[in-house]
Amino acid sequence: MSTELKIMLSKVAVEDNIRKEIEFEEGINRYKSLLLRVAKVQPFDVLVSSEGTQDNLNIKVVDLDVLERAHLLKGQTKETNHNVYREYELTLEGADLVKKLSKETMSDKELHQPQTLGAPSSQEIPVGGVEPNQTPCTCGKTFKTNSEMERHRDITHHETKGHE
Repeated sequence: MSTELKIMLSKVAVEDNIRKEIEFEEGINRYKSLLLRVAKVQPFDVLVSSEGTQDNLNIKVVDLDVLERAHLLKGQTKETNHNVYREYELTLEGADLVKKLSKETMSDKELHQPQTLGAPSSQEIPVGGVEPNQTPCTCGKTFKTNSEMERHRDITHHETKGHE
């Protein structure tokens, strides 16, 4: 009788493990995205509980816990008068993995570039309805293409001068 029970419960355990493995595989992109987000914003804070609310861990907190158990993040619980939150930072292993993921992401983008046979890419086509040299930046400078304007805003002008 107990052998029969053990066999039945073992089947349930195997099914549960298969289900968890499928959920894990489906969550890989979520883990990757979260790890890259923590790398961009360190320290990364997540609200765990707030006074007057029930403890209801969201998926992000659970995913961060998995990344911490994998030694990719280190977390520390912090408290204020009304809230409890966790502060996360990358470990050395996590930082190394982020570098590899960033390179992988860049090479994936290069591999998936469509072949246009000499046609300009959509980034190099002037913004619709605007003549060349008329893509304006908030500082008043104009550009031929949207990508030139974005490069100007993101890299040279706006980051160094504090513009939005």
